[in-house]
Amino acid sequence: MGKRQIRIPGIKLQEHVMELLTRPAVQVVLRSRVVVTGKLLHTAPETITLQDMRQSKHVLPTNQIQEIIYDIEAAW
Repeated sequence: MGKRQIRIPGIKLQEHVMELLTRPAVQVVLRSRVVVTGKLLHTAPETITLQDMRQSKHVLPTNQIQEIIYDIEAAW
């Protein structure tokens, strides 16, 4: 099976909150080009909380998020 990347712009984050909270892992791309990978734990209008693979929590301001990327398995 193949994989497909779903990209959500930072300005549309609140529209996709429930979808993102169910994903086992997401990649958050900041405007500074830093990428943080982990499980999305909590979202608020001003911040999101992400737990990385080393179990560290990161609180990121939503105005610094360029996009959020996650993978889905495709049938082809």
